[in-house]
Amino acid sequence: MTFWSKVRVSWQAFKTRRKMNRQFGKREDPFSYETTPYESARLAAMDAALGPGPLGPVLEVGCAEGHFTARLTGRSSRVLAVDISAVALERARRRAPKADFAEADLMTWNPGPEAPFDAVVLGDVLYYLDRPGVGAEFEALFPRIASWLKPGGRLLLAHGFSSDKERAHRRSFRERFERAGLRLVSETVPDADRGGVRCLLSALEKI
Repeated sequence: MTFWSKVRVSWQAFKTRRKMNRQFGKREDPFSYETTPYESARLAAMDAALGPGPLGPVLEVGCAEGHFTARLTGRSSRVLAVDISAVALERARRRAPKADFAEADLMTWNPGPEAPFDAVVLGDVLYYLDRPGVGAEFEALFPRIASWLKPGGRLLLAHGFSSDKERAHRRSFRERFERAGLRLVSETVPDADRGGVRCLLSALEKI
């Protein structure tokens, strides 16, 4: 990454971190994970999309306050959960004490020797990173994340959308991972919605 590339990525991370800390600073559970049918259906569908049975090491990116992290610790040998918001992570650590956590920006972070994983989960993350000025760095993210999976490992993408245009944009994330060598296993939209927002849920597998 060049000097100016690092500057652009760092500036984008600063803005995102500030936005998310402000959002989580308003109150606990600002996205209503615990109270809305949409979030309940989304988390249940995500759990099912990972397949049956126990899992080995799992990486969750965009863990927020740890609602899905807590589910993962019940079926995984080890969970590493990452978020850019320190405010959210403080609550996630209380909700899922068996998990390990890292405060980081996905555009520059790498799991190092923790990889490869049986599963990688990306929930409502990628559209925050897909911004003007960091396009090349964003495109480089897809093969990098794909490399963190074991052969046969599963990648789970869950991103909200409220229009056909947004749905196509979310689908483009899955298509980029397919070009990075992953195979689509399933793609669904859970029935529940929240104010017109639905969730595109894609599961891919490393060949």
